[in-house]
Amino acid sequence: MDKGKKVALVRGDNRKENIKKALSLIREDIEPIKEARNILIKPNLVALKPDFANTHVEAIEAVIEFIREIVPETPITVGESSATAFYNGLPTTKVFEDYDYYRLPRKYERVTLTDFDNDTEYIYSPILSIVGDTRLRITKRAEEFDYKISLSIPKTHNFAMATFGIKNMAGLVMRQDMAMIHGMKGGVEVDAPKTLLDRLPPGTVSKARRTLPNWLINFLFRQYRGYRKSVKMIHHNIVEFAKRLWPQLVVLDGFVCMEGDGPIDGSPVEMRCAIASADPVKADGVAARLIGIEPEDIGYLYYLHREGMGDYSLDGLVGDDLDGLRRNFKKHGTFDIQSQWRE
Repeated sequence: MDKGKKVALVRGDNRKENIKKALSLIREDIEPIKEARNILIKPNLVALKPDFANTHVEAIEAVIEFIREIVPETPITVGESSATAFYNGLPTTKVFEDYDYYRLPRKYERVTLTDFDNDTEYIYSPILSIVGDTRLRITKRAEEFDYKISLSIPKTHNFAMATFGIKNMAGLVMRQDMAMIHGMKGGVEVDAPKTLLDRLPPGTVSKARRTLPNWLINFLFRQYRGYRKSVKMIHHNIVEFAKRLWPQLVVLDGFVCMEGDGPIDGSPVEMRCAIASADPVKADGVAARLIGIEPEDIGYLYYLHREGMGDYSLDGLVGDDLDGLRRNFKKHGTFDIQSQWRE
C-alpha cells in the first residue's frame, strides 16, 4: 500500500495553473516517469455533450507541459474510446474533433492522439453479471504504456455512486463491452450469458436517457430487479479491470465537477479545484470527500484499499484545506439503491 505517497489539493481561478501546482506539490512522487518509454494520458470523453462532462483540452495541456519539464523527449499518447459515441454510431475521433483535441499533436512535439475503437487484440478481465460470470475485453495496446495517467473529473455516477480517476480507465475497455462493467449485461461473445439488455439494440438505454426525463429513467431502474443486483457487482468489476489498467498517476480536474444524475446527465458544480496523486486510491479518496462522500462508502475504493492497492487516508495531503472546500453534492436519483453494494 502506497502510504508514503502525497496527494495534492489545490484551488484557484485558473484551470491549467491549478493542475500544474497540484503536480508540483507531488513532483517527488512523479520521478519514476523518467524511466518511462511510452506515456499514456487517458482523458474522460464519456459524452457528446454537455462539454463539462468531458476532460477539458486545457487540462490535457497542463499535464503535458508539466511532464515535459521532467521528460522532454518521451513519447506521449493521448488515448480514449468513447462509449457514448459508439452508442450513437460515431467514432471517438468525432469527439476529439468536437472538443479540439487535434490541437494537441499540432502544439506539442512527440505527442500523438489515438483511439482504441477498432482494436482487435485483447487482454481479458473476469466480470460478474446478473446472469453469471463472463469476461471483459481490454485493448492489448494498454500493455504498451509503462506510465499511465488518468485525467478525469469528479462526478456522481448512475451505478457506482461516484467516478474519479480509477474508474476512468474503463475507456481502455472495448466499447462494445463497456456496458458489461455495470453487471446488467452478459457478454458479447456467442457463448456468454445473456440478459434482457443484451437482447436490445446497442445504446437503447443511452438513447432513452436522452429522450425521457431523468426521473422516469430512474423510476424504471428502481423497478428493475436486475439493477438492484448489479450495484453489488459493479464495484468488483471495477476492481478487476483496474488491476489490469492501473494508472501510475491520477489527476482530477475539478474546476467544474458534476452532481446529480452523472456521469453525463448531471448538473455542473464550479469547484475550481485540482487533485493529483501517484496513489490512485488516495486521489480518488480526496475527490470523494470533496463532493461529500466518505471513500469507504464507495465499494470499489473500499475493496481496493482493503486489498492494499492504495490508501485513502488523508496522510500526505498537501495544498489547500479540504474541510474548507468540500461540499455535499446532490446525489444520483438512485443513490440510495447504489449504496446497498455491501453483500
